[in-house]
Amino acid sequence: MRMKSTPGWSDIGPEFDRLKNIKRISLNAKLMAFVDKAQSSLQSRGRFKQRDCYKRSLLHYAAMGDCTNLLQHLLQSKPNVDSRDQWGRTPLSWAAEYGSLAVAKILLEQGANINALDYEDCSPLTYLIHAANPEIGRHEDTMAYFREAQTKGN
Repeated sequence: MRMKSTPGWSDIGPEFDRLKNIKRISLNAKLMAFVDKAQSSLQSRGRFKQRDCYKRSLLHYAAMGDCTNLLQHLLQSKPNVDSRDQWGRTPLSWAAEYGSLAVAKILLEQGANINALDYEDCSPLTYLIHAANPEIGRHEDTMAYFREAQTKGN
């Protein structure tokens, strides 16, 4: 999958609505404020480099929300695709938990480590198998892709 040209705001804006509907975010005022601030900053300045109260970057949130346009926009500034939150989780582990196959493919193409372990020794595949979010129903395809990527040594 080749990265397409930088998405415009009309491509990115609706993805913030998707993020705001994720229960983990919508039920937490601090996370909603973080997402709102990120949206405003991206719309006005085209960038946002802050982290939330859990040390997650907007890259982590793009992975959670299966926000491919937002992810591609953020990747233009060449961030660390294996950046860690306070639990040592990478954006790929969040993509796995939420069954975000398209995001997982992009992150792996950008060099994300499929075997990155968090501070509990869990890999992205662990989150896909054991913590898969019931709100999302796309896990079978993501599971097959992860298993294939692991056998290729990605």
